[in-house]
Amino acid sequence: MREGCSTGAVTAMHEQRGSSASWAKGNSGMITETREGAKERERVFFNERYREHKGLPVDKYRSVTGSLVRRYEDLLFSLRPNSVALDYGCGPCADALKLARAGVRVVAIDIADAGMKLVRSLAAEGGSVENLVFSVADCEKLCFADDSFDVVYGNAILHHLKVERALEEMARVLRPAGKAFFIEPLGHNPLINLYRKATPQYRTADEHPLKRQDLSLIEERFHRVDCRFFNLLSLAAVPLRKTRLFLPTLRTLEFVESKLFDWTPRLRLQAWLVLIICEQPRKQPRPQAVCLPSVRAGQQ
Repeated sequence: MREGCSTGAVTAMHEQRGSSASWAKGNSGMITETREGAKERERVFFNERYREHKGLPVDKYRSVTGSLVRRYEDLLFSLRPNSVALDYGCGPCADALKLARAGVRVVAIDIADAGMKLVRSLAAEGGSVENLVFSVADCEKLCFADDSFDVVYGNAILHHLKVERALEEMARVLRPAGKAFFIEPLGHNPLINLYRKATPQYRTADEHPLKRQDLSLIEERFHRVDCRFFNLLSLAAVPLRKTRLFLPTLRTLEFVESKLFDWTPRLRLQAWLVLIICEQPRKQPRPQAVCLPSVRAGQQ
């Protein structure tokens, strides 16, 4: 495992200008400071989480995410050896290590530097990994050249970012035929949102589970987008997770849930999680240099 050059825990981001030039001039510093403050809070929160390296009470809900995780891993481990992948907000980097050992060249980035220590310990357990580079970096301002990656992937990262800016960077660093895979929480279910409000200690103050408008932004940035929705009725199986009834109950609820999503598409946004599969990024046109006609000496 090698370490890449760090871009710093908190880096300046390019903010969208307001409708008024004078407003933007007077307030751009305040906007940047607010966004940088959010990034710093995220960095501190996850550094503490990684250092503690222990489970949380909310982790019990992961017991019903097996079907989703299997689909996500099927996508990841279908990558060919020597593909170049970006682990976007890698955390402890378990997926990156598995992919690297399967021959994929992986760059793993995260805003929290404590994650690097976890990666070192995990890598040491299975021997050296030469085709994995870890870098502390800002996901909203990537230091990579255009068209650098075949795949960008992440698990629960986009809802911590300014989505539009993250998508711009993702589309830039992906190759024209590149793909992106993400697992993200959704923010439309009132009961799930009520639980989130009741447990603020388990999440950051600045995170924002994705909503319809965020999914629309993703569709604008890629030629092909497929969203698969998970965990609405199946959440009811969580209390049974330590009993023999858990698996049959979960399978039944997942079956009914999938049929409901097919029959009533508007229910999909009430799910807890979504798997987002993106292909072929829409590239932003680069400004072309203007070539002025040369004027020879003596000409006017």
